[in-house]
Amino acid sequence: MIGLPARLTLAMRVAESGGQLARRYFGAREQLAASSKGRMDFASEADTAVERRLRDELALHVPGEAIVGEELGGEAAACGWVLDPIDGTSHFLRGSPLWGVAVAYVRDGEPVVGAICYPALGMSLAAAAGLGLFVGGKPARRSVPFPEVRVAAIGGNARWDVAQTAALEAHLRQHQWTCARYRCASVGLGFAALGYIDGYFEDRTHTWDIAAGMALCREAGLLVESTVSAEAGTVSVAAGTPALMQAAMPCWSILLAGGHAQGAPRLSHPEVG
Repeated sequence: MIGLPARLTLAMRVAESGGQLARRYFGAREQLAASSKGRMDFASEADTAVERRLRDELALHVPGEAIVGEELGGEAAACGWVLDPIDGTSHFLRGSPLWGVAVAYVRDGEPVVGAICYPALGMSLAAAAGLGLFVGGKPARRSVPFPEVRVAAIGGNARWDVAQTAALEAHLRQHQWTCARYRCASVGLGFAALGYIDGYFEDRTHTWDIAAGMALCREAGLLVESTVSAEAGTVSVAAGTPALMQAAMPCWSILLAGGHAQGAPRLSHPEVG
């Protein structure tokens, strides 16, 4: 069993490799075959090809370890790898740079290593529990040069009722937060870790969408909360600064209690891996 430093290095390498392949597909996206997986949910041949690349890289270095991916599936395990080959496929297909390749390692059900490559932005992030945040392979700290400019992001998906997202946005705006809508958890959580925004919220999403970003946000010093959603196979995530989380929790807890999540929220402090 290899340690977290080695897993961090591997996650960065694998995400970068997948990102290089995804960038080539992005440059030729008009020739791609794409299909709908559901309402407002798309996949292309690039998603599958990139996931195969990620799996091949992991099999080479950690053969036999459990892997779950968005496109090729797998059996969930207490310890194993979680992959999202292209998070933000809609952005990818339309030519927006706001998409990422996400690789995470989960231990005892908690993401302890995460790496996200943003190929179209020329940027990569990574983190491991207790080892800190890395940007472009180098140690980094979350930087917020204008803290008085308060920005939060709210995700969106076809399973999360638009009235719920609107209620959360209205609540945050009442507390003086501007709201962004990236519709890509890897971007929202990664930008929160960098300090571009104060935090990110989404319900009824999937583990592969948020696992890497959760590890990044924790090591960046943010509070991270995740619960099992009411809809089978989905989860919720809330990550943010203490000030944002304090402002959001009254509304967020009500939304989850209204049938969007089961059980009480579990708050993970930055030092918890």
